Order: sequence, then C-alpha cells, then structure tokens
Amino acid sequence: MNVDARTATAADFDAVAQSWANRTWFWGIAAAIVGFLAGWFALIPGGLAALCIIKSVSSTLMAGKLRAGTYPIPNPNNGAPDGDARNLPARSSTGFDKSDESKAT
Repeated sequence: MNVDARTATAADFDAVAQSWANRTWFWGIAAAIVGFLAGWFALIPGGLAALCIIKSVSSTLMAGKLRAGTYPIPNPNNGAPDGDARNLPARSSTGFDKSDESKAT
C-alpha cells in the first residue's frame, strides 16, 4: 500500500502501518509453518516478516512526525491537529480566518 508523502494525512500513514502489521502476521505464520516443514527455508518468510515490521514501525513514526509538525517532507498537514489540515478553517491572504474578514476592517 502506497501513500503520497506530500499530501497524506496521519490517518493515511496509520492505515498503511496497520496494513504492514497485518502482513507481518501472515509472514510470521508462514515462517513457522515453513520452519516446521522445511527448516532453514523459513528464513525467507521470516525475513519478509522482519521487513514488514520495519515498514510498519516506519509508517507509525511518520504519522507521529506529521502530528507533531516535524515531518521532513513539505506537506500541508504537517503540524495540523491530528495530522489533518482539512478540518482547519481556510485562511485569507491577510492571515485572518475567512469568517473573520468582516471583523478586520
């Protein structure tokens, strides 16, 4: 599952992290079965399970950075409440909320 890092919200990264965690369970169980049946060949699905763990943790860390405002890639959701800027009021060119423009004059 891929995410566009320049427009993704923290919830998008959380969904990707959960997807990788689910894949970890699959590869972990596959490694146990292959280990029981074929010994050393269990290293292949075991390695894939380890890769899935790394990707899941990485996605979770990126969601946390997006929420904290320290995300390294330019993203409009960086530092927004819960990592999602869609719920913020729109800003005008004066810096006031659009609903506050009549109060600014």
